[in-house]
Amino acid sequence: MKRVFISFMLAAVAGLTLMASEPFIGTVRNTRGRAMKGVKVYVTNPKKAVKSDKKGEFRFDNITPGDSIHVIYNKKIHGFAVNDRRDVMLVVGEDGRIFERDNYVGDSFHGHLVDYKGKPIRGAVVYTTDPFDYVKSNSEGKFLIDNIVETDTIHVKHDGYIHDIAMDGSKGMFIKIMRNTGRRAETDLVNTGAGLVDARYYNGPRAVMTEEQLERVGTQNLAEAMSGMRGVTVVRVKNGEYAVQVRGGSPLWIVDGVRMNGTPELMVVEIKQIEVLHDGGLFGIGGFGGVVNITTKGSEF
Repeated sequence: MKRVFISFMLAAVAGLTLMASEPFIGTVRNTRGRAMKGVKVYVTNPKKAVKSDKKGEFRFDNITPGDSIHVIYNKKIHGFAVNDRRDVMLVVGEDGRIFERDNYVGDSFHGHLVDYKGKPIRGAVVYTTDPFDYVKSNSEGKFLIDNIVETDTIHVKHDGYIHDIAMDGSKGMFIKIMRNTGRRAETDLVNTGAGLVDARYYNGPRAVMTEEQLERVGTQNLAEAMSGMRGVTVVRVKNGEYAVQVRGGSPLWIVDGVRMNGTPELMVVEIKQIEVLHDGGLFGIGGFGGVVNITTKGSEF
């Protein structure tokens, strides 16, 4: 009887080991369903990125449900949670953004922006729901924004104002922006940890969570709240707690302008804004793993 029990346990352990070693396979395709070769994908360390093959496929071993995969495309990083999946289908939109297949609508909107004199507006920021997930108008004032529905509203940020434009089922529109119309945009500042810099003069990749977004995450755990931020990976450590990684390493934490030794013991309810700078070169070796700047409520920093 003991031999039978031991055999059963060995078989069960072998089965669990097999499940744990099951590979995670992803596929990258364009909007026409064609495979995209050479797209870089990584889990925690960008230096260990793999590239999609001629079938558009990539593979990782030893992936856990708490991991995230990160896709590098057009100098932007797109993050996707693994959860309990063993595969994922990704679609590269016509505007260069990347979506999961199940979340891709497939509709595109073509716009043409001109100013009050009829001249093309170059470099205007255009988005629908997420101000940090946007496209820009080209030298002819034209833009394409993908994955939209007819009830969406297009937001155009230009010259300090935001213009809200209802699509009303349209697939394209000629848009004339008049001076000093729309609603005034708040100044977009980047918290470098050493001071605030106008976002127009900061070229590094970053991700931001505002107080309103933090209120909707449904957790008071700081690391868990950051799991949806672009370029951020949240992993479980040995003691069952969560750890935050940026660029595959432990980030430098700064709270209200003060450098911290390790992850700060803060609850989400205490935080006004979290800003992640993926490139922490400004801070030397300590910023190799990126920088997490936290502004608490009531702070004047």
